[in-house]
Amino acid sequence: MPEQEPIIKERREDSSRLIFGSDWDSLVKSVGPRRLVVADQQLAEWMPSVTDKAGADGYFSLPLGEAAKTLESVSVVYEWLAQQKAARDTVVVAVGGGVATDLIGFAAATYLRGLSWVAVSTTLLGQVDAAIGGKVGVNTRWGKNLVGAFHLPELVVLDPRFLASLPRREWQTGLGEIIKSALIAGGSLYDTVGSLPMPSADTLVEWQPVIRACAELKVSVVNQDPFEAGPRMFLNLGHTVGHALEALFGYGVLTHGEAVGLGTLVALSLSEELLGLDPGVRAEAAQWMERWELPQRLFAPVDFEALWEQLHRDKKARAGGLTWVLLESPGSPRLVKGIQRETVLNAVSTIL
Repeated sequence: MPEQEPIIKERREDSSRLIFGSDWDSLVKSVGPRRLVVADQQLAEWMPSVTDKAGADGYFSLPLGEAAKTLESVSVVYEWLAQQKAARDTVVVAVGGGVATDLIGFAAATYLRGLSWVAVSTTLLGQVDAAIGGKVGVNTRWGKNLVGAFHLPELVVLDPRFLASLPRREWQTGLGEIIKSALIAGGSLYDTVGSLPMPSADTLVEWQPVIRACAELKVSVVNQDPFEAGPRMFLNLGHTVGHALEALFGYGVLTHGEAVGLGTLVALSLSEELLGLDPGVRAEAAQWMERWELPQRLFAPVDFEALWEQLHRDKKARAGGLTWVLLESPGSPRLVKGIQRETVLNAVSTIL
């Protein structure tokens, strides 16, 4: 039997299950009377296997990537669901990386006021973060993930076979989230991540325990705070500046992992200034990034005024100002509000 664990209980007593491994077909086929697969077009070679394992009654693919994570792409999914005569008991099976599960999950959340869905995650980013926890949405020209919903999948499938064929940059896209997870978790995850080589098909066995630990960390945090009112915000370490950089440079120019990595270094610099974090933590994170060939500085100058304006479009902004996720020490994240502009400028100037 595939391994399955409860993830979250919503207020309506809905739940979703996390499945590790390749033996997931019977569970997906048990969800709903009818399943429609919507997938990233790049996964064409996987589709015969996936549609068979899902027992799909229909299949549709569309070109996806951060630049295509838009309401226009969601409309394309709506149109196909309408053509397929999707009903309230139809289950949408979203197949792909973080962009796919965000976008297709959002389409499921909003079509017919909400269809059940299953996330089959095929990238490192998706398996350690994006596919887990029910946050779905799209980008707009005003900022990243500003239009979205909380909509739990019935199942989240984390099948390592998908990872073996990933190109290097897709591995790197997930590494920013792994660095973030190690920093907020501390302990054995922090110690283990620091010793790992560049991820690849050849080193996947070494990385599997870390991938699972990151997924379980997210489950644990989301269980405490399903709707991001408090502790779940810790998962946004590095994302405040990271999301702003993605928006400023154009979605897809920096990968999400590259942007989060740079944003994490800024957050660690702020943590040194405001919370007394040991500077050795930032130095160690930078060493991980160097080993895994993630950028530690931007490839082009950044206009701080434009960055400052973009920061205040962040989803964590409140009437009292922007909420930052900082670190007292590995394993001890803190929420800090209202950091002064000059303090942020100094940290950004140091890192970017």
